[in-house]
Amino acid sequence: MASPTSAYQAAGSSRHRQLSELACLLVAGHFAVAGYYGLFIGQWAIAAVLALSALPVLGLVPLVRSTHPPSRIRGITYVVLLINLLGFDLALMWMGLSASVAVWALIWWPICGAQSMGFKDGLMLMGLCLASALLIGLNQSQAWVSPHMLHEQNPVWLMQLICLVVGVSFGLIVRRAQGRIRIRIEAVKQSSLDRSQLFAQISHEVRNPLNGMMGFAQLLNTTPLTPQQKGYVQQIHRCGDMLTQLINDVLDFSRLETHSSHLVCEPFDLILVANEAADMVSSIADQKGVALIRDFPCGDLAAVGDALRVKQVLLNLLANAVKFTATGEVTVRCRALQLGDGQAGLHVEVQDSGIGIPEDVMGHLFQPFSKASDKTMRQYGGSGLGLAICKRLVDMMKGQIGVSSQLGQGSLFWFEMPAQTSIKA
Repeated sequence: MASPTSAYQAAGSSRHRQLSELACLLVAGHFAVAGYYGLFIGQWAIAAVLALSALPVLGLVPLVRSTHPPSRIRGITYVVLLINLLGFDLALMWMGLSASVAVWALIWWPICGAQSMGFKDGLMLMGLCLASALLIGLNQSQAWVSPHMLHEQNPVWLMQLICLVVGVSFGLIVRRAQGRIRIRIEAVKQSSLDRSQLFAQISHEVRNPLNGMMGFAQLLNTTPLTPQQKGYVQQIHRCGDMLTQLINDVLDFSRLETHSSHLVCEPFDLILVANEAADMVSSIADQKGVALIRDFPCGDLAAVGDALRVKQVLLNLLANAVKFTATGEVTVRCRALQLGDGQAGLHVEVQDSGIGIPEDVMGHLFQPFSKASDKTMRQYGGSGLGLAICKRLVDMMKGQIGVSSQLGQGSLFWFEMPAQTSIKA
């Protein structure tokens, strides 16, 4: 099924390319200024400082594409930018520029940093740039570094031109990067949609011959059979039921992924729906010796909503509870409640005394194909889509779903949703 990982990888690749382009832009600006000061003004010391401080920035291009941890890449990037910033500060001091002029040349560091590395990194670079401007201002009064030329000798027009070119280039790079991210994410989404539709079509085509096979197995069961042959037919029924459930899960999930499912709003009795869902798993619970307890309020619990979807969610939770409970009991409860915004709603919960859920998998329990462990998957089977379907259905009904569990002591799954309710005695 669809996975968001590819979309994140596409966005990350585009961000790396954007950082590489910004690094090249920064280096090109340094070399342009260095070339002018060296060739046309004869200030080779200023040109050398500008060029040498820009060279480490080129190392960021292969670095961002490497397999190093992000924390190491970020640390190296800060060191490189700090070296570049110190070299640029020294060049500005030798140019004899004032702090009020120098700050406009320094402002590009936090802008580029915020866009390529993140908002917090941009704020940190902003602080460094303000500290650099303060250092240049103090140098004017303390004369720690003697200027090599007067302020008036600097080509102001060159500074303005470079700032204009850098600004326009920066905007183009950011716009191109955002366009690439949008295109790649849309491509991933379309691929995910196509895959879901393909699985839905395949599942639909598989269900037709499966129904035929199950029908012939039922006919075979009506003929004279030996005890061994009857056991074979029963095994065919069990396998067919499991396969039918898997196909139904895939079809339901595919419809939810492609947004082809719609809700129906009509009156229904929640207690009647809950009883129907409990009846559907009661035979399995009886075979396992698990007590199925129904804790409902007296009378009818009338509500307005999609009864079929509510029943589907509840049936999924009940089936899981019975499946993972070897001994003990499964309790289903439902009641009306007032939601946080004062709106009337329904609360349904299923509690079991089964195997429980490890704490480390609780966070992604409602994601597709999530299983507590490989051992439970091999032992209990299933498609891994049941809880993901429940989550999407509850979200469609503008509700919430959750779970609390202790390993070895059981679990409690609940969901609640807004609905017009009334209790009739």
